Amino acid sequence: MPLPSAPLLSRDRAWSCVMMNAATPGTGSIRAGRKVTGICQLGFAVAGFCFGCAWIFSWCHRILQAQIGEMVSKNSIGWLWKCGVACFGISWVWTFLTCVSLVREARRNELENPKNVPPIL
Repeated sequence: MPLPSAPLLSRDRAWSCVMMNAATPGTGSIRAGRKVTGICQLGFAVAGFCFGCAWIFSWCHRILQAQIGEMVSKNSIGWLWKCGVACFGISWVWTFLTCVSLVREARRNELENPKNVPPIL
C-alpha cells in the first residue's frame, strides 16, 4: 500500500513552519514533512542545551567548592560550553537553510499551481 503524499506546501503553511523553527529548531521542519532533517535539527539543539546545562552546573559546583574551602579540581570544563555552542550553532544554521528551502518550495508551488493563489483585489 503506497504512502499518502504530503500536501503541497502553501505560502501560509511554509511561513507557519518557519515561525515554528524560529521558536524551536526542527519543529517546523518536522511539520513541513521533512522528518529526518527536523529530528536531526532538534537533536543538535537539545544536545547543545544539555552541554550548556552541564557546563553551568559544573561551573557552579566549582564555585561552591572554592567558597567552602574544598580543593577545586584542575580539570578544564571549557569544552562543555564550546560543544554546546557548536551543536546549537549547527542546529540554527541548518534550520535557517531549511527555512529558506521551505519558502522557495512554497513559491515554486504557487507558480506551478496558480489555483492556490488568492485573487488580487
